[in-house]
Amino acid sequence: MQRKWTVVAVLSVLSLLLLTSMAMAQPRPMPEDVFTPLTKGYDLMRDGKYEAAQFEFKTALQRDRFNPFALNNLAAISAQQGKYKEALAFLTDAQAHAKEYLDKFQEVCFTDGLCTGVKPVKVMGTESTIAKVIQENMTKLKAKMAATPEKPVPSTPPPMEEKKK
Repeated sequence: MQRKWTVVAVLSVLSLLLLTSMAMAQPRPMPEDVFTPLTKGYDLMRDGKYEAAQFEFKTALQRDRFNPFALNNLAAISAQQGKYKEALAFLTDAQAHAKEYLDKFQEVCFTDGLCTGVKPVKVMGTESTIAKVIQENMTKLKAKMAATPEKPVPSTPPPMEEKKK
């Protein structure tokens, strides 16, 4: 009889573990403290208020370091400002974890025709939509960088020594 209860207890624990792991594997929408600055930042970016938008996106990153929506939108602003290397760094970071984020987005804006900014919504998909945007932005940005080579930095010659007579 005791063996029967041991088997029941073990099966109960295994069932509980299975249910817990299944619940954890379900996609969850972004927490509100990340979602809110992302949507505020997007609205500011769309209105051309880039400094304020950057502040909001960086606030979101303080709470979710690899949030691809924030990183992508920071890249869009950097590209608009002509800071292509910085934009590429943001996109590289965004790409690292983008497939883990299944949040969909509602709106898209274009900054300087180069990179696309996105506004997330509280709807989950079955695959990452932001990963595709990030990949497209990387392709556009790399093409722009190749077409716009950096200006060489002039060297400074050493000071000339005066000859003594």
